[in-house]
Amino acid sequence: MRLLTKEPRRRGFTLIELLVVIAIIAILIALLVPAVQKVREAAARSQCQNNLKQMALAMHMYQDTYKKLPAGWVTTATAQPNPGWSWGTVILPFIEQAPLYNLLAPGGTLPAAIPANTAGTPIMSVIPIYQCPSDKGQQPNGNYGNYATTNYVINRWVLGPDGSSLPTNYKIQTIPDGSSNTILIGERDITWNTAGSELIRHSASSCSFEGRMGRGLCPQPAPGTVYNTGSEQRLAFSSLHTGGANFAFADGSIHFLATSLDCDPNDAYTNFPGVNSTSFNGQRLELPNDGLPITYNF
Repeated sequence: MRLLTKEPRRRGFTLIELLVVIAIIAILIALLVPAVQKVREAAARSQCQNNLKQMALAMHMYQDTYKKLPAGWVTTATAQPNPGWSWGTVILPFIEQAPLYNLLAPGGTLPAAIPANTAGTPIMSVIPIYQCPSDKGQQPNGNYGNYATTNYVINRWVLGPDGSSLPTNYKIQTIPDGSSNTILIGERDITWNTAGSELIRHSASSCSFEGRMGRGLCPQPAPGTVYNTGSEQRLAFSSLHTGGANFAFADGSIHFLATSLDCDPNDAYTNFPGVNSTSFNGQRLELPNDGLPITYNF
């Protein structure tokens, strides 16, 4: 008589078990994604600070060579070209971009005309340290004649030219308020704002090379809109970093200034900072000669 043997039951996952596993995986992914994004932002912010450090050191080396800080926009007492070479061009030899500087051949003189923005020409070169990795905005910059974009703009009150378009000729050591209390370079994004022009002061606006504190850091446009060359906020310092923007100070130090930094609520970005604004740390950091202490905790 043949005995019938019972085959062992094959056990698999039930539908409920599979759903539970999928749910757990989904929860883990939901927890992991923000952490990955935070790591990426931290890395981008660190790289941005490194960019600013290199630019600040380049300006110090420029001073060592020429006995003054570079001009924000190259002018003289007798000529104020419009447009003209910007600080981004004159420090090229000090950020290991001497070949590009030689191709542009600015020569330290005022140009009769800025080269055209023809694709592939030296003036359209994209220089990595002039780009913030957090900002994936357009390249080239449609706000300023489609010339190459930069995410960094300078403090005009230090590098000049002044309100009369004359050179300021400051040195690090001659900044009255002290180099550790004075902003040299800051950020401006091109996602919500106009960024800057990498190598020239464009004829459209001085905000192609300079930034201002105005009513505060990182102003936000209305939902679904961006600031343009007709907006006063085009001159603002801004970034895509969470909660503030990076700055290089005249002593070479790098600081992240929060959007909570107190600035004059009545100081339009298009105004030159005045004596009525010096009760606020934002304006005190911007002005090199107000003679007032900084009370902001970096």
